[in-house]
Amino acid sequence: MDWMKTDWAMIVVLVVYLWKNIGYSMILFLTGLQNIPAEYYEAARIDGASRWQEFFRITLVYLTPTAFFIFVISIINSFKVFRETYLISGEYPHSSIYMLQHYMNNMFMALDYQKLTSAAFIMAFFIVAVVLLLFIVERKISSMIN
Repeated sequence: MDWMKTDWAMIVVLVVYLWKNIGYSMILFLTGLQNIPAEYYEAARIDGASRWQEFFRITLVYLTPTAFFIFVISIINSFKVFRETYLISGEYPHSSIYMLQHYMNNMFMALDYQKLTSAAFIMAFFIVAVVLLLFIVERKISSMIN
């Protein structure tokens, strides 16, 4: 059974995306954890903070910039999953995984540059809008923390 021609195709693409990116994200989170000074935890323990208070008031606060960076990189990487989808399912995959990049590739093959350019502008606008929205949210979160 060809899973890429069924409704399970999106799950297959999701598993491939997670398999490809989760290791990199985990290393970045571990780096962010190592950059939190141990003195903050020692001071919190001396002041009588519980493990939950340490987690919410120290760990999450100092992991916010790392989490923001990983989230932005993950969104950008989600647009790069086209390569795997194209290699697995070809030019015209199941409708659940037909991406804007498939459309752009098919318009390039058909030499329809007007539609290709329009699709590229739509994709670039969407990426810029999402990243700007994430920057606004990150600034609000960091201003609430400080």
